[in-house]
Amino acid sequence: MNMMRAALRVDDLPVVIGRISDSGQDEDGRVWSYGEIIREQQEKFVNDDLNAALVRTTNNYKYSDKWHYDSNGYIDLGIQFAKKVYYLENED
Repeated sequence: MNMMRAALRVDDLPVVIGRISDSGQDEDGRVWSYGEIIREQQEKFVNDDLNAALVRTTNNYKYSDKWHYDSNGYIDLGIQFAKKVYYLENED
């Protein structure tokens, strides 16, 4: 993210990421083998970066297949991204 900020020459560019979630629709009940590690790093990133936020509603989404959220999930994800960006831009 810092490289993206540097490339855009905006050091305080707000960053909002969606927490990875797992549909559990694989043979072993886990699609993302390293999902917990990624989730930990996502949390660490937003905790260490004052201009970053994490959308955590993804655990509640349904899936269109074992990898992708359904349409309602993507709509909510967009709404949650917008809310987080608004918060980051207006926080004082």
